[in-house]
Amino acid sequence: MIVVTGGAGFIGSALIWKLNQLGRTDIIVVDALRTGDKWKNLVKRQIWGVIHKDQFLSWLERAPEEKQIEAVVHLGACSSTTERDVDYLNANNTQYSMALFTYCRDRSIPFVYASSAATYGNGEHGYGDDPAGILQLRPINPYGWSKQLFDAWALKQKTTPPFWCGLKFFNVYGPNEYHKGSMQSLVAKAVPQIQSEGLLRLFKSYREGINHGEQQRDFVYVKDVVDVLMHLLENTKTAKSGIYNLGTGKARSFADLARAVFVAMKREPLFEWIEMPEEIRNQYQYFTQAEMARFRKETGYKKPFTSLEDGVREYVHEQLLREDRYL
Repeated sequence: MIVVTGGAGFIGSALIWKLNQLGRTDIIVVDALRTGDKWKNLVKRQIWGVIHKDQFLSWLERAPEEKQIEAVVHLGACSSTTERDVDYLNANNTQYSMALFTYCRDRSIPFVYASSAATYGNGEHGYGDDPAGILQLRPINPYGWSKQLFDAWALKQKTTPPFWCGLKFFNVYGPNEYHKGSMQSLVAKAVPQIQSEGLLRLFKSYREGINHGEQQRDFVYVKDVVDVLMHLLENTKTAKSGIYNLGTGKARSFADLARAVFVAMKREPLFEWIEMPEEIRNQYQYFTQAEMARFRKETGYKKPFTSLEDGVREYVHEQLLREDRYL
């Protein structure tokens, strides 16, 4: 059995799509479905079942032996960078991860989890993932801090799972993100806006020397993220444990991303620059770019990442312009 926490979410459901393609259906999904549309990410999937995240830790303690768990992929978390309830973030993102790490350690189960590029804060220490530098990072929002707390804790553990890996996801985009509302990627939000108004609104820049729309991110396609996760699951004996970046290694501007959407839709680019909300203005990252050399060296991952233009084109054509948008 493979456990995927956050399995009904964006990256989790994409991973399950890939596992199903490879013939795996013995998948335990851990999530909180509530009343939203996240359940739709699982409609096409074959799984063992779904366990509520609040019941999962106690379920593990009484799980029948025949439900042998061979790996835990921990993608479940509050992923909102604007969440202000720090106690909730600590319980959900930090303490829950500690409990799962400990469970996997005590039972020699490989453990892969989602960290975040939000741990880098405003980038004053760069975007290198050397463990010696990770402890020096200073996140600028509570979400990033909750992820940083667990990263720092994991690095300090003297006894660990036989293989463990934290992945600092940069800006992931792609199918099955629709339930995320305002936290969807710009690609998902752009298509309906362009369809209805013929233009796209982007935030103004408030930093000298950076033009409107030229704020940069490392945008990575979700199918590439899934390929990385599968590589790690298939190479737990050879890949080196640790915390790594997961991006393309190349920063691109929001204007570049938007132009790729316009091209995919066969429209002429047209932008409107809007004010950034006050509550995020002082914690906004103007540049992120994953340093990927250490990841490739230590894990043996050699596959190239999808270009921004190719990833956006596929996402727009295969999902966003179709009635059925789900993997």
